[in-house]
Amino acid sequence: MNKKDILRLQEMERKRIAEELHDTTVQDMVYLSQQLELILLYLEQDVTQARLEVITARHQIKNIIGDMRDAIYDLRPLILDEIGWNAAWERLKKKLLKMQAQLKISFDIDSIDPFDGLIAISVYRIVCEGCQNIVKHSNAKIIKVIIRNLGNYIKIKICDDGIGFSQKVTTSHFGLHFMYERVVALSGKMKIDSNTSGTIIQIKIPVGEGKKNDSCNDCG
Repeated sequence: MNKKDILRLQEMERKRIAEELHDTTVQDMVYLSQQLELILLYLEQDVTQARLEVITARHQIKNIIGDMRDAIYDLRPLILDEIGWNAAWERLKKKLLKMQAQLKISFDIDSIDPFDGLIAISVYRIVCEGCQNIVKHSNAKIIKVIIRNLGNYIKIKICDDGIGFSQKVTTSHFGLHFMYERVVALSGKMKIDSNTSGTIIQIKIPVGEGKKNDSCNDCG
């Protein structure tokens, strides 16, 4: 990964975080501000209603704290350093179920040394982005992720049973573009098959000797 690739990924990551904060935390703060104005009004007219609004505002503050913790975690998933690989995927599963409780999620994931920061964090981020895209846009009920550590290569397969999308979307959709840019920066390949029955994303990333002698001609 050269300096240009690193800078491009950093800018994409900043944009992703900015958009996420705008869509979640900033909107929640605006709503909280409106609640506080209501509380001030009710304090003069209806103390009981003011107390109810305080309870609601307190709950909203807890949600904002949770969103901020998620944003901080996304900057650098400390769990990869502190707890480990498996715990990171359990946390992602909980986050996805919080977004859509009815999802059926299957993770079949080989171990990757979490202290190999670049590869481990890149694989984790790629899968996170893929899964969150599914929840936000596909109307899927099933998500299946398979990661295989083949020594010289890491293979990733992300499947869903959603509504699919046009292949033209891959060049304009921010989430998919983020995934593609990170895969390319790691000298990998990404293949997408999508129709009205679902989507399959296959990724192949060379590591170690595989990167030195890259024969990664497909993602099968």
